[in-house]
Amino acid sequence: MILFYTGLSLLCASTLMYEIVLTRLLSTVCWYYLAFVSISMAMFGMTAGALAVKMLPRWFQKKDTSIRVVQATFAMALAMPFSLVTMLAIPLEVSLAVETLFSFLLFSAVIAIPFFFSGVAVCLCLTQTPFPIGRIYFADLIGASLGCLAAVGLLRTIDAPSGMILIGALLSLSTVTFSAHFGEVAYRRGAYLLGLVLVVLAGLNASTLHGIQPIWAKGKVDLRNNIAAELWNPISKVRAYKMEVKEPTMQGPSPTMPRMKVEEISLDIDNDASTAVTHFQGDLQPFSYFRYDVTALGAELRAGGTAAIIGVGGGRDVLNAAVNGFNPIAGIEVNSAVVELDTKRFVSFSGFDKIQGFELHTDEGRSYLTRTGEKFDLIQASLVDTWAATSAGALTLAENSLYTVDGWRIFYEHLKPGGIVTFSRWYVGPEAYQTYRLFSVAYATLLSEGVADPNQNIALVSSGKVATILVSNQALTETDLAKLHQIADEMKFKFLSVPDEKTQIPELQNISSKRTIANLNKLRDEGDVDLSPVFDSSPYFFNAVRLSKIPHLLRSGGRGSNLRALVFVFLFMMAALVLVMLVILLPLHQWAKSHAGAAPSKSGIVYFIAIGMGFMLMEMAMMQQLSVFLGHPVYALVVVLAGLILFAGIGSLVSDGLPVAEKSSVRAPAAAVGVIIVLYSLTVVGIIHRTVSVGLWERALVSLAVVAPCGFLTGFCFPVGLRWLTALRQEDNLPWMWALNGAAATLGSFVAILISMERNITTCALTAAACYFVAAVSVTGNPVRMSTAGFADKNARAPELDTPGVRVA
Repeated sequence: MILFYTGLSLLCASTLMYEIVLTRLLSTVCWYYLAFVSISMAMFGMTAGALAVKMLPRWFQKKDTSIRVVQATFAMALAMPFSLVTMLAIPLEVSLAVETLFSFLLFSAVIAIPFFFSGVAVCLCLTQTPFPIGRIYFADLIGASLGCLAAVGLLRTIDAPSGMILIGALLSLSTVTFSAHFGEVAYRRGAYLLGLVLVVLAGLNASTLHGIQPIWAKGKVDLRNNIAAELWNPISKVRAYKMEVKEPTMQGPSPTMPRMKVEEISLDIDNDASTAVTHFQGDLQPFSYFRYDVTALGAELRAGGTAAIIGVGGGRDVLNAAVNGFNPIAGIEVNSAVVELDTKRFVSFSGFDKIQGFELHTDEGRSYLTRTGEKFDLIQASLVDTWAATSAGALTLAENSLYTVDGWRIFYEHLKPGGIVTFSRWYVGPEAYQTYRLFSVAYATLLSEGVADPNQNIALVSSGKVATILVSNQALTETDLAKLHQIADEMKFKFLSVPDEKTQIPELQNISSKRTIANLNKLRDEGDVDLSPVFDSSPYFFNAVRLSKIPHLLRSGGRGSNLRALVFVFLFMMAALVLVMLVILLPLHQWAKSHAGAAPSKSGIVYFIAIGMGFMLMEMAMMQQLSVFLGHPVYALVVVLAGLILFAGIGSLVSDGLPVAEKSSVRAPAAAVGVIIVLYSLTVVGIIHRTVSVGLWERALVSLAVVAPCGFLTGFCFPVGLRWLTALRQEDNLPWMWALNGAAATLGSFVAILISMERNITTCALTAAACYFVAAVSVTGNPVRMSTAGFADKNARAPELDTPGVRVA
């Protein structure tokens, strides 16, 4: 029995590790909004596996369960390296040709193959083995929870492709364990050999930069040349290129900037976002050229004070602050891989240890400022946008929390009198909305702080493709304005908005005419893009297109990453909806043709769809909300997701003691989940605000305390539902119910993102509660007496099902 539970836990740990590592890999290979495909394909593949068990009864008879479980885990281990190599060789980019559809279908099918075999094995374990359902599901969820933790550790030590190969080795161990339990000696020997081969292959691949790695990345061939170093971690892949003598990397350069050459090491994050490490040997004088960048305005305006630099990257903003006499300088960088390259591998080049008064913190900017008692003359963030998807969803980015009014109020509170918050964003083509929305966030922040006329505290200046906003906690003085005009005249910068001049830009005129946050919020529905301020309740600064605007934008030739991202998510949601319909209709069609087995239970269909959708909506809402609270996307993965699954596993184990003698016993857990989610929604914001300034461990414990009740109660719903249907003589339909649950979760992952964007995270959580209430109401039919193992007593009279006129055979 222990071997069985261990094998199942290893299988489920491997499955979740594959899903998480795949999310990280896809964020590198394709765009952030497609990284979420890993979650949908995990659910789709496992749903397909469960559906195969239902639709192919001759292949999956109970007498063959042991050999099929072993074969499925062994097949998943074999499929892992195959899927990895194949997916990395498929070009994935949008083109106005029919091959685009084929490439996406091929890519999705390839990555779903391992999940298919996992779905077969897990479904068989849950529905065709004699062990108590609660204990089986407990082993499943404990394994998944440990898989979350293991995935983080794996990505901290090895690259994602090599990590996937190691996951295949772990699956081989699962096969060995199942083989030992079921007595399948032949597969045990094969699994030992396969595991050994995969471990060696992973080690060899990790030892070279030119092994199994993505050929295509962001629609381009990755030549993988001139690489000096490459580091993976749970939130990114960071690559350093060999040193070049080149024109300096500038973000919003002045047209008057003199020509020059500097030594730089270029870093890129997920083959997209980039920064540069400049060779610094202790002499600041050569770096005065940074003043020719519009991002340097804040440092020049408040020279000689104290500074906090959010998003250190290669260190250009830190060097500029040092040139302008700032001391001390607090550098804050969320990406540990960037810190590793800056301060260890290339420290002799970066010279970070030679910058007087500079202290680098590996932390998320907002989280660091929340906990520190320091105040600064300058808080700066220049183009902090890796566009890397986190485990909380395709549109949930690592930097989302920096661009909300709640975050800006923290920045505002950490300014000295007259201090400045300065952010820089893109100001070109369809991405110009980022600058306008940033202005809206700053404007709303000042209103929330009681500033009567925010226009007097804001200056917005552009150069090239970038605009920089300067926001002070006091009205900009005549001296400030004179200096700004002097710099702008010298550098040929352009004023977009400044206190002593009326802006000529319609979008900024509209925002600056508002005098209340309520009026600013009405900007949500005005124009083609949403320019209303962003709050933690829906922290999607970078996604300003509403669903209702998509048809108009497409007709008018709208473009930009914002529109494309939302279109893709919407299309994937429609595909998931089709999947749910197929999972309902195909087994119904099969039963209608043969009338073999029990008539399908309508209430069972509704119940498992509802709890599948509800769990995913709840999980996504918690991940999005608490990732802001915890201050780092990795912490959200470890604490929230792993904690939620862990407590669900404990709930599943306890559920075996709940007798399913009346339908009220089945309804109670689902109804209780609905109630506890409502209570969570009503209290979580207040809890976060009261505890946000405490240390990481305290915030982690608070987060666990918040998710524990929800997780514990949700753990009851699935095993109790299976026992209820078993009591209704629906044993043959249990794989179908498992497939429905997975398909609904696939749909729920996309619905959660769209609800959170269109409304807010609280609405997403309340929708989850509504799903559980639907599940509770859907329970009909009186179960027969249950045996101690959780299966129906065959001697008891079969109850009447909820399908009119149909009795169980």
